[in-house]
Amino acid sequence: MNAARVVRLVFARELKARMLTKANIISLAVMLALILGGTITARILMDRSDTVPTVSIALDAAAADLGPYLATTAQQSGVQLALTTMSEADARAVLDGTAPKATPAPTVGGKPGAAATPKLEAFVGGAASSPVVIVGNPNDLRLHDIISGALQTRALDGAVKAIGGNLSSITAALAQAQPTFESTGTPDSVKYGPAYGVAMVATILLLISLITSAQMIAMGVVEEKSSRVVEILLATIRPTQLLAGKILGVGAYGLFQVAFLGSALAGSLVALGVVGSIPINLGWTLASLVMWFVLGYTIFALLFGAFASLVSRQEDIGAVTTPLTFLVIGPYYLAVFLVPAQPDSTLVRVLSEVPIFAPFMMPMRTALGTVPGWEIGLAVALAVATIPAVVWVAGRMYQRGVLHMGGRLKFGEALRKSV
Repeated sequence: MNAARVVRLVFARELKARMLTKANIISLAVMLALILGGTITARILMDRSDTVPTVSIALDAAAADLGPYLATTAQQSGVQLALTTMSEADARAVLDGTAPKATPAPTVGGKPGAAATPKLEAFVGGAASSPVVIVGNPNDLRLHDIISGALQTRALDGAVKAIGGNLSSITAALAQAQPTFESTGTPDSVKYGPAYGVAMVATILLLISLITSAQMIAMGVVEEKSSRVVEILLATIRPTQLLAGKILGVGAYGLFQVAFLGSALAGSLVALGVVGSIPINLGWTLASLVMWFVLGYTIFALLFGAFASLVSRQEDIGAVTTPLTFLVIGPYYLAVFLVPAQPDSTLVRVLSEVPIFAPFMMPMRTALGTVPGWEIGLAVALAVATIPAVVWVAGRMYQRGVLHMGGRLKFGEALRKSV
């Protein structure tokens, strides 16, 4: 049996074992539901943020002239104003909840509808010299600012008119005296906007897929050793063929996860109309994510498989894979915290070219739109050039460690020991 056929058989076995399990189907369904639910929730919150809030204020006859000033200050605060006329006694009753319910009008069919109490948040009454203000919520600072600003503007208008001036002309002059500020930096609303959110989701998805796939490789290697199945397999196939088929099979499963969940995220954003508000190319972001998963997975899966072959029990997997796990998580945290803060710094640009950092830092920089094309090409070339060296080291370790039983085989011995 030729080598390619052997690798294909191992590949098919690993892919079927990962894809068709009940746990995998359930986990994919749960993650898909989380993506869809999160997108719908984000859309609801965006719709709510676009809705202009309304404040309801009542005035008595003595304070009726305050209406235009309240309308102006409410507009400046970004809210709509609902004005009503009411006596102080009635307003107090509504605000403290003791107002009698109005007699409901009969509905179709002759049955009375529910009685409604007028909505009211504040009352302003009395003469300008001694205004009375009553609020329902003492913690509503925006309502306080609107009413205080209206009272002060009315007082200022009266004072200006008393000396023969015009408040409107003064206000216009003050508005024209405002300076224009310029900044060479990027505001947080842009830096941490929708593009940052998509980059974060893509990077988290990449981390989960890499960690999950690499751990599957490690557990599969040790499981075959502890059950002695590997001895039967190696009677007919070479160790490198077994490792290659295992990495390709689990890698195909991981790639399916990335493509499936990434497409689900992009599709949900398109269906809900969120894409128009995101200034990035989702197709290119998804393609970049898949490319870096393939490169990152190839490097880390080889290392996880090789180091897992050094032990013979499931309990010992953590001892050899924990340093590799930190080797994955470390670049992830740098990508999440360092890249958005200093996307064009020398440190970020250098680290994003290093093969173990590039799978995380490059997708983040790509989504944020701060990386030139030649840097992406160089990072890909360096990662591809690193893979043969990793293949040699991992193949040598796996070939010598997979048949070792008993205690943990040291790294140096795995490289030196004869077959």
